[in-house]
Amino acid sequence: MRAELKLPSNLQKSLLLFLLLGALALIDITLRVEAQIAFTSGDSFGQADVYVMDPKGKNVKQLTHHKLYDGEPTWSPDGTQIAFTSEERLGFFFEIYMMPMNGGQPINLTQHPTEDSAPAWSPNGTQIAFVSERDKNVEIYVMDVDGTNLKRLTDHLGLDTHPIWSPDGTQIAFESTRIFGSDIFVMNADGTDIKRVTISRFWDTQPAWSPDGTQIAFASYRNKIWDIYIINIDGKAEANLTESRSHDMHPTWSPDGTQIAYASERDDIYGIYVMNANGDKVVRVAENLKLAMTPAWSPQLLAVSPKWKLSTVWGALKRKKAR
Repeated sequence: MRAELKLPSNLQKSLLLFLLLGALALIDITLRVEAQIAFTSGDSFGQADVYVMDPKGKNVKQLTHHKLYDGEPTWSPDGTQIAFTSEERLGFFFEIYMMPMNGGQPINLTQHPTEDSAPAWSPNGTQIAFVSERDKNVEIYVMDVDGTNLKRLTDHLGLDTHPIWSPDGTQIAFESTRIFGSDIFVMNADGTDIKRVTISRFWDTQPAWSPDGTQIAFASYRNKIWDIYIINIDGKAEANLTESRSHDMHPTWSPDGTQIAYASERDDIYGIYVMNANGDKVVRVAENLKLAMTPAWSPQLLAVSPKWKLSTVWGALKRKKAR
């Protein structure tokens, strides 16, 4: 009779822990492979669509197919949905739509005869902030993700636009012309307690909140050219990250806060670039495309998985849910 080999209980526990740690490391690698950037690509005549790719510019996929403009994508916190701005699908205005992360039939959320644009998803996934002219001025509104419970957050004769939520969901940063030129402001998520963050005689626009909630990246026209800047929430430690001879706009942070993707015109046409959060190691991604702008890094590292990539059970469940 063959004897059975039995491991001591402490060795069995150690082996189980080793296997568990290995599985977690494998899952972590898989998740990092699947990070995605959504962006707008098209021509200079107003026709554009929403695309996604990985941070190295590979596995590019076109998500919308519209004869006019689809752009300004923003991810849901779980990475399964994308809200975006679309032109004239049902009328003669820009409106907010939502679609699954892999594309599919878009759903119109705003359905109002006015210009609605620049959607931004709340961190808890229940609301979308956006910009609208429905009250005869450019203001920031918020609605539930099904388009209901509309609420106006700003009320000023200046232009209030480009909202973006803080990671904890308690505040919204935005651009406003309410003082002089255009600056970055922060307000509570209910529209109260508005505070000025940047002070410039020129244009500061397109704020992007860092994942740790301590900084805001933004585009600024300080030196007669658009550059990407970074500033602490309290308005201190402002720094120019790009300092290039071309226009750089539309910053968006990687989920771990170590990199920033943005649109740059340094190769004679706007393309998507990625740099470290301190401004070094700039790399162009999304090659062989038309004009590409408004990148949006997925908040979850689990968004789209190419078929040839390694998958996890959790990833498979997420993809199944998104269909």
